[in-house]
Amino acid sequence: MTDFATIGRKKLLEIDGEAGVRVEETLNTICPDLSRYLIEYSFGEIYAREILDNKTKEQAVVAALTAMGTAAPQLKVHIHAALHVGCTPEEIREIIIQMCGYAGFPATLNAMGTLMAVLNETGRTLSRDSVHAGTEGRYERGKELLSRIAPGQERLLRETYDPINPDITRYVIAFGYGDIYARGILPIRNRQAATIAALAAKGTAPSQLRFHIGGGIRAGLSEAEIVEIMLLISIYAGFPAALNGILATREVATALKEEEY
Repeated sequence: MTDFATIGRKKLLEIDGEAGVRVEETLNTICPDLSRYLIEYSFGEIYAREILDNKTKEQAVVAALTAMGTAAPQLKVHIHAALHVGCTPEEIREIIIQMCGYAGFPATLNAMGTLMAVLNETGRTLSRDSVHAGTEGRYERGKELLSRIAPGQERLLRETYDPINPDITRYVIAFGYGDIYARGILPIRNRQAATIAALAAKGTAPSQLRFHIGGGIRAGLSEAEIVEIMLLISIYAGFPAALNGILATREVATALKEEEY
């Protein structure tokens, strides 16, 4: 019989360090069964899976919790965890900045405050050097980056939104891709993993989730890796969000395979 409790405690220590131990100790004083479920399911079963590396997992979780905007204490724990598994402060900052396009500036600003609190607690520093790609050529730069995950998407955006207001497409491409995705630091693969996690956790944008699942596959994520992201989401946003994401992943992956033949 698999000992998920032992596996879970080992994985929790690997991911969260002593902060994870303190979470279990606190829960044990309130509801030992909840502590058991957290350890055995979240870490003994889901986090113990090996398809995704720990850095990608924690980047996805930071993105999801930032986008949800309802779990500041857990976001703080997972920023600690992201640092513990090897993410740099700059990489975590990039994940948070990226969320302004999917969850809005308030969620991003709140998460950035949490990041700064964690860095102050841990004595870590954060580079203040700008990595903004520049004002000139934002649209063309964004168009090129967008084409890497969705060839022809600019044309579809224009066909859909230009009859309403041509500025809409310009904002999406110039800001979302020409500014944010062009910042570097994170590969597009990781940016797509973060976006997929955030949209799956929010559960309010199924069309955009499907789009970014396709973009993630084109950026180098496998179907299996995206399913792993959805399993992680079951911990933070529940099984309905995870199951919807898994079904969307299968549908998009199947459609992309059919396009190849």
